[in-house]
Parts: sequence; C-alpha cells; structure tokens
Amino acid sequence: MAEDVSKLWQQVVADSERNRSASLRDLFDRDDLRAQNMTQALSDGESEIVVDFSKQIIDEQALKNLLALARQARVVEKFAEMRSGAIVNFTENQPALHTALRTAQTANIELDGQDIVKKVHQELEKIRIFAEKVCRDKKFKKIVNIGIGGSDLGPALIYDALSASHKTEIECLFVSNIDSTEINSILAKCRPQETMFVVCSKSFKTAETLANARIARQWLAKGLGVSVESEVVAEHFVVVSANNAQARVAGVNAANAFQIWPWVGGRYSIASATSLAPIIAFGFDAFSDFLAGMRSVDDQMQNVDLENNTTLILGLIDVFNFGTGRFSSQAILPYASALRLLPNYLQQLIMESNGKSVRQDGKPTDVATSPVVWGGVGTNSQHAFMQMLHQGTQIVPAEFIGFAQLANVDAESHDALMANMFAQAKALAFGDAQHATKDSVIGPHREMTGNRPSTTLLAKSLTPRTLGALIAMYEHRVFVHGVIAQINSFDQWGVELGKTLSVEINNQITQGETAVNDSSTKSLIAKYRQLRRKN
Repeated sequence: MAEDVSKLWQQVVADSERNRSASLRDLFDRDDLRAQNMTQALSDGESEIVVDFSKQIIDEQALKNLLALARQARVVEKFAEMRSGAIVNFTENQPALHTALRTAQTANIELDGQDIVKKVHQELEKIRIFAEKVCRDKKFKKIVNIGIGGSDLGPALIYDALSASHKTEIECLFVSNIDSTEINSILAKCRPQETMFVVCSKSFKTAETLANARIARQWLAKGLGVSVESEVVAEHFVVVSANNAQARVAGVNAANAFQIWPWVGGRYSIASATSLAPIIAFGFDAFSDFLAGMRSVDDQMQNVDLENNTTLILGLIDVFNFGTGRFSSQAILPYASALRLLPNYLQQLIMESNGKSVRQDGKPTDVATSPVVWGGVGTNSQHAFMQMLHQGTQIVPAEFIGFAQLANVDAESHDALMANMFAQAKALAFGDAQHATKDSVIGPHREMTGNRPSTTLLAKSLTPRTLGALIAMYEHRVFVHGVIAQINSFDQWGVELGKTLSVEINNQITQGETAVNDSSTKSLIAKYRQLRRKN
C-alpha cells in the first residue's frame, strides 16, 4: 500500500478493534437519528431501493475513516478507469468492461481502435430480432440453456426472478452439471420438435458444457430421426461464445450464434447474450429495462459524491466487516421466493472475484478478501440456519432483501412475510435478554444477546430494472473490496487449475495412462476404476 493509504488502513483496523466491543443498543441510544443518517436510497432509474445499514456495528468515526480510505485509494476514479477500458485484469492483459454491456448507445469506448459500444448495441439489436422471431414463429416451447458458472447462474437467476411477474409461452430449463442425471431429467420433460438449446461458453472448451451439448445433440438427432451433423439439428441450437469457431471444432453446429467478448468475465456476463434464454421468454423490452437498472447504478457509483454513494458505502462496510478479519462469513437472505437463486449467484460473483490472497504486486495482501457467501430464502431460512445466526458462536453479518409488492401473492401472507424479515433483523440486532433472569437453569439457553449486524434492502417491487440495479450494486461492492485489498478481482486461476487437472485425471480414468499423481489421488482413481467394472 502507498504510505497514506496504509496509514488510513491502519486507522480502519483500529476502528474495527474499537467497534468489536460496541453495542448496537448503545449506538442507537446515543444517536436518535442513527436510522435516518444510515439509510440511503439507490435508484434503479424509476424507483428507489431503500438501504438501511444502521444495524451494522459501525460508528460515525469508522465510517468517516472508510470514506477517507476510499478517497485516498481513488476507488471511484479507478472505477471510472475500468469503465473506460483500462487494463484492470493485468494477469490476462484484459480490461473488465462488463459495464459496457449496458452503456448508453451515445457513449464511446475505444478498445484496439474499435468502438465497442457500437459493437455491443449491434449485438443487442441482433438478439432483439432473433428473440422476436422465435416468439413469432411459435415453434419452440422449451429452451434448454446449457452452460456452467456465469453462463448458467446469471440467466437462471433472471428467469426465476421474473417468472412470477412476466407471462411467457416458452419455458426455460437450465443444465450445468456434468452429472448426466441432470440433463437426462431435463430432456425427459421435452419434445425434440419443440426444444431449442442455447449453448453458452466463453471459450467453448468447458468440459461440462461440451459434454451436455453432446448428449443434447444425440438426443435431438435420435428424436428427429436424423444424423447429429444434420442442418435440422443445427436449427435447434444456438451458440453464445467469444470463440464461435471453437464451437464448430467442438462439434456444435448451430444455425445461430451470438457474441460475448474476452473483456467480459463469465461471472459478469449476465448483461450479455448469455441471458438469451430469458430474453426470448420475457421479451427484449424486459431485458432493456434490466440493462437500464444496471446502467443507473453504474452512473451513480461513478458520479455521486462519496458521502451519498450508496454502493460505495456498502462496499466499504464489506471491507470493514470482512477485510479487517472481524467476520468471515456473509448470509444473503432474500425474502422473496423469486430471488431464491440470488445467494448462489452471489457466491460466484463474490468468491470467484475476490477469493485471492496475493496483491497485484505479487505480495500477500494485508486485507482479508472474500467472505464465505451463503444464504437462503426467507422464511425457510428461519426454520433451517437462523438459529445459528441468533445464538451460535460465529457472528455472521446478514443481508435482508425484501419488496413492498410482489406479483401474484396473497396480501395477508405478504405482510406476514415482511413482518418476519423486519423481526429477524430486529432480533439479530437487539436480541432478547429478559428470559435469562427468569430461570437460572433454562434462562441462559433462551437468552439472545443480539449485537449481530445486518443490512436491509427494501424496494417497491421486483421489476427488471430493480433486479438489474441489485446485481450491479453487488458487482461494484466486489470492485470496492478488490481495490482496497489491491487484488485482481477479474481473473480465476484457481478455477483454471481444477479444469486442467480434471482433464489429466480423466485421461487416466478412461485411457489407463500412468501420469504421476499423489498417492491419495492414484489410490482413489484405482478404486473408482475397480468399482466401475463391478456388476
């Protein structure tokens, strides 16, 4: 760290130590305006997402020092540089231009002498025309999205989130796992004549995606009574890739292909053609609104002053909670069944981006990086793991997400749902000490000390715009933490190592090669081959 930044970081660490003994009850008692002062609004372009971080265990001085750290570390300036095409993914010599996927058509971003905003909007227009044609022709009743990681989690999240509020005649199904049980169960629900496959892979070398695409081609060819190389089969396939030539090499012959680019990481690709399946299902206008919500948050992150920059502040609170080592785990708790996939999506976004331990200069980072991200939908979580959040030995900062209105819900039930969300946040913060004094034996077991931090996000309704705004907000919080920790949030070499080793080990399994491995792996491979041969 530069000297000034390092000094500020040490002050933040000291603030963290001081706040370890802070009491939320005391913080609220000392400041009658705490809830008001620590509640901000994040706009999606049409409505607002209310963000209440007053139940975080942080005082005003710590927040001031975090903002000073952000100013000294030039977090917002670096965000603007990223948006303009700076090489931020230095290990792969790439910019990270996921924000360009939703940039206004009037903008201009030059990369290698080309206006990439123009290319993005040309591709968006191509997507719009194709999606409208598919809906107009009414040939396909089901779309099976084949991908993994961002090529699965993103489009699946959009489809799940908007299904309750948007009518569609096309059902989207999602296949990711190389375990063929998954794709076989999906195909059992489909008819070959009415099924389209969208195969998403940035490199088109992803083993899971290629294996599932092969099974899909064989199933389709058999069902249609043609060969897998037939043009009839190709008409049922769409490819989304940065390497369409490799798709053909891999044997996926598709009548239609759409572009993603090397400068967009898979976990940041939700705003691209990767989301083709839900675009077709819900219409291009809904996707345009989704992009508008993301763009609104992009602009606010770059242009709003630090003290009112909601996304920046949330990212700094993440740094305060996890970067200082105070906490190691984060619970994402959407109180809306439509967002049941959000914790899964955020696991990849946060943990794959910031699960690093080396700074950009090659030295170990002084700042703790990614928390363990997990969660579940309310109120199911209350009957599963919330007990641990209230009384367990680990303190886990929680993020509650709720909506005043949801499509196709019973009003009375929805009021009860939201009452549960507010009650859980209140109970975590302030606990319940009264039962401890009533019975010397049972009392301690019923005591809940509280002082467990949370943030609450509350929006009017779950629209495409609001969904886009939420996702962009989480993207930029990852960026803030990455800048402060001085890590590269845009590579994933740990993932690549696993892929490489799996290819080598698969050759040993299938071809009996004798490459040198550790004794444990060699023993497991031998045992697997032995068990596979037994009846």
